[in-house]
Amino acid sequence: MRPNLAVLALLATCLTASVAVAQVQKASVTFESLSASGVSGDGALRALPDGEVQIRATLSGLQPNTEYIALLFDASQSCADGTSNLQVIQFESNPAGKATWNTKVATSLAAIQSVGIRVQSTNALVACGAVTQ
Repeated sequence: MRPNLAVLALLATCLTASVAVAQVQKASVTFESLSASGVSGDGALRALPDGEVQIRATLSGLQPNTEYIALLFDASQSCADGTSNLQVIQFESNPAGKATWNTKVATSLAAIQSVGIRVQSTNALVACGAVTQ
């Protein structure tokens, strides 16, 4: 009987360890308006097993029917110019000034410090959100 208990204890330990390793890394972002643009929103970031990060965001207060660009910043939680950034997605707001997007990026979750939103035509930064884990 004792060998069976030892096997069960070992299996339980392995199961607990595998659940801990399989935990999904997640982070969130809350967009704040810059330069009185009125843009706000939130988003969720999730590390994927292949090393990419899935990002989902919902924004409001955008100019209706306008093209925007979402950027990732790796060295600033305030979307500061001069830090390295990566364009994530180009999207268009709807007639109500809202937009929702979902995309994957080839970077690690730990490398993303903030997410910025720029108007494509003017390159003006209208919102920024610090990534919090």
